[in-house]
Amino acid sequence: MKSRKELEFERIYESHKDKIFRLCLGFSGDHSDDLFQEILIKIWNNFEGFKGNSEISTWIYRIAFNTAISFSAKEKKKSQNQTGLTFQMDIPEAENNSNDQEKQIQLLYQAISELSEIDRIIATLLLENTPYKTIAEISGITENYVAVKVNRIKTVLSQKLNPQIHGN
Repeated sequence: MKSRKELEFERIYESHKDKIFRLCLGFSGDHSDDLFQEILIKIWNNFEGFKGNSEISTWIYRIAFNTAISFSAKEKKKSQNQTGLTFQMDIPEAENNSNDQEKQIQLLYQAISELSEIDRIIATLLLENTPYKTIAEISGITENYVAVKVNRIKTVLSQKLNPQIHGN
């Protein structure tokens, strides 16, 4: 028989797993499975410490954000120690509209993974339609600064995804 903690964790996992995984994909690209598992372990280990001072989703994203930053720093350190290894994303040839859309999504996540850490988390949360107020709580910046960062992120992503329009 499952404990109350296990049952509650399963409920939270089911309702948040897709958002967490997309956050991981945007934040770490090809290491998203490792980051996803690390975030789930931290949520499990800290679950009984949740006091309800904020929404559970905000608490989860805060853990995800902090874990992603730490994970990213570790990965960056690893890649600096391994010469000649670079991030390469395999994109299948487009055969129909579904594949074209999938290719666009992969390109978007690749572009997001090239942003700074804070911009990655903001972009990923935006894709989840997270309100600016919640993004501010998670990232520790003001709501107004979130709006400024969103405009800058949109410009950078537009330039990365449409270089011919921007003269690059």
